[in-house]
Amino acid sequence: MRQIDLNADLGELTDASLDAAIIPHISSVNIACGAHAGNADTMRTTIRLAKHHGVSIGVHPGYPDSENFGRNSMDIPIEELCSCVSEQIKLLVSIAEEEGTFVRHVKLHGALYNDLVDDYDRSLAICKVIGEIDPDLRFIGFSNSETLRAAEDAGLTAVHEVFADRAYTADGKLVSRSQLNAVIHDEATSLAQVKKMVCEPNLLLPADSVCVHGDNPSAVAFASALRTFFEGQGMVIQPAGEHKFSFAVLGDNSLLAQLPPRISKSTHRTIRALLLVIEGSAIDGIIELVPCYAELKIDFDPATISLAEVEENVRSLAENLNSINVPEPRLIEIPVVYGGEDLKQVAEHNGLTEEEVIRLHSDPTYLVYMLGFSPGFAYMGGLNPKLATPRLESPRISVPVGSVGIAGNQTGIYPVESPGGWNIIGHTALKLFDPIAGNPFLFEAGDEVRFVPEGRARSPSAPKTARRSVPTSGIKIIEPGMYTTVQDAGRFGYLRYGLPASGAMDREAFAAANFLLGNDPNAAVLECTGTLPVLEFSESVKVAVVYANRFQTLAVSAGEPVKFQPLEKGYRAYIAIEGGIDVPLVMGSRSTYVPGKLGGLEGRTLRAGDVLPLRDHGSRLHVAEVPDLAPKVEGCIRVIPGPEADWFDCGGLNTFLSTPFSVSSKSDRTGIRLEGAPLSFRHDEQMVSSGISMGTIQVPPSGQPIIMMADHPTTGGYPRIGNVVEEDLCILAQMKPGDLLRFREIS
Repeated sequence: MRQIDLNADLGELTDASLDAAIIPHISSVNIACGAHAGNADTMRTTIRLAKHHGVSIGVHPGYPDSENFGRNSMDIPIEELCSCVSEQIKLLVSIAEEEGTFVRHVKLHGALYNDLVDDYDRSLAICKVIGEIDPDLRFIGFSNSETLRAAEDAGLTAVHEVFADRAYTADGKLVSRSQLNAVIHDEATSLAQVKKMVCEPNLLLPADSVCVHGDNPSAVAFASALRTFFEGQGMVIQPAGEHKFSFAVLGDNSLLAQLPPRISKSTHRTIRALLLVIEGSAIDGIIELVPCYAELKIDFDPATISLAEVEENVRSLAENLNSINVPEPRLIEIPVVYGGEDLKQVAEHNGLTEEEVIRLHSDPTYLVYMLGFSPGFAYMGGLNPKLATPRLESPRISVPVGSVGIAGNQTGIYPVESPGGWNIIGHTALKLFDPIAGNPFLFEAGDEVRFVPEGRARSPSAPKTARRSVPTSGIKIIEPGMYTTVQDAGRFGYLRYGLPASGAMDREAFAAANFLLGNDPNAAVLECTGTLPVLEFSESVKVAVVYANRFQTLAVSAGEPVKFQPLEKGYRAYIAIEGGIDVPLVMGSRSTYVPGKLGGLEGRTLRAGDVLPLRDHGSRLHVAEVPDLAPKVEGCIRVIPGPEADWFDCGGLNTFLSTPFSVSSKSDRTGIRLEGAPLSFRHDEQMVSSGISMGTIQVPPSGQPIIMMADHPTTGGYPRIGNVVEEDLCILAQMKPGDLLRFREIS
């Protein structure tokens, strides 16, 4: 359930009658504490009003300029300014304690508030002083400002504030009070502005708290109307900064524990705390936990625990996170040779020299918020805003492993060679992902990272990888087919590190192929796409082939090429051999994950001349009966509405559920791309990267849905309109380019 704070600046007038009229409608009050307005008597009176109505109390310090109501900028040395703010906070705290209550938050006033919006350094100095007084104080500031970034870096909980009675420019700034119509007096205009900022997804101006200025003649009417509106929307009106979780489903085996979509340290700490407490509780049936920027994806086994039971357990655990001791972060230093192909572009975009880019990039300590996109790819926050640079307009087809890049206000390193659109400014030789190592991943969420120009870093040496022997007997690949890989049931336990499970696309056909031969259910098989390979065996064995709609078993003789029947329906077939294929286990699985170049045969598709070793097939299970393959025919794919389904207008949802889509030729094991009438959005906004699963349907700005499949990235930044039910994933796995499908919503 959406929570919102409604705050007002009070204690600024000698007549408290207006304050008394406003305070029943709000959840937080910011009390003037003597610099720009107010005195000991008004502070005490306002504190008593707040205490009586159960309203959260906050300090409202400003410049020492009562003559101009604190609305004129003042050139005050930062040490003196910090001392002034500190004195105001301590004064209100002492009066609150005398009245038997406490101060919960700080919000700067007037010109001081506005002067620091884009001034990170001065903001950080003031926020550190606040943290020294009380690290539990929340900090209310201008939404998405440098002030709030500084508050998070100082260890405070940042609260993003928007205004009900102030006009905004198109780029999200406040209209200066010196201009006409800077202050809103019309109730309908105010309500429309707040509705857009609070009820629609908004990364430009995220809204945790809505402010009404107490000196506005319309303040009482505005506060009353806003409270009525919020309650009518089913929102909980409460002080901001509490980090209350809401819950959403992602398909039939994932629960999302969500916080407001912020990329912030305080949000990250709360996500990590919930992850730790769930891990410590050892709830039977919870399989994997994937931390993201503002949500924790909780994968569970529906055969062991129900969705309702998972939510009940997690909701209970989330109520007691304050007592969780989040470990101190590891500090990892990354040696970097600066001078990437985009270093000059980053410098020119930001009006800097290349040397300044290097200095500004290597100065901060970065936080690893989450891993995704590819195995071991860490999304790091803390980039100096002077380096923020948009992604490349046309992503590169291949970015070398170890490339250090910048995208927007983030920085990161490519652990494997992959496509990418980040601006490359350097390279590291340090290995971030090594599937053969005891600990395959260098990073995990919660780590801190420093980039050190080459020669000054203290970093662990890269783990050594083992050489693999080349088999001389087994299965020889005469013709490889269009896209043939070794697959088993999948590689589990690494989603939080950006590594998907992979495994067979059609898990039903995979299981049937092994079942026909009495193999171990997880024995590795060949997954064939489009066309089947021609094979030659070094010994006589039994083979089973399972297609979308049929199967066959055959005994093959040593040394004779085997050509299988072609596909009649569907797009994939599975070839199982007695005992299974004996490629090495990599991180607990033999499955091939081509994007990460691991598993199977050297992490790639098969080629003519390859030889695959076979496992011992002397002891097999007894096969009692042939499998009953469910029909895989064109029809409606059942979907469960996704977390962002309400981001689409009626036209977009109707198109999704009522019109056919065709499978694009660009589809692969990562995702099935669809072509059809584009879905239309109700909101034109971006979202922070969040968890995705096999079957998650994402919709990029083009409006053409993409269904995540076996090799999908573990996180994504596109709205999730729905999730295919697990039983229907096998149908999708058999759909070939040009096939038509429709979606049918189920609850």
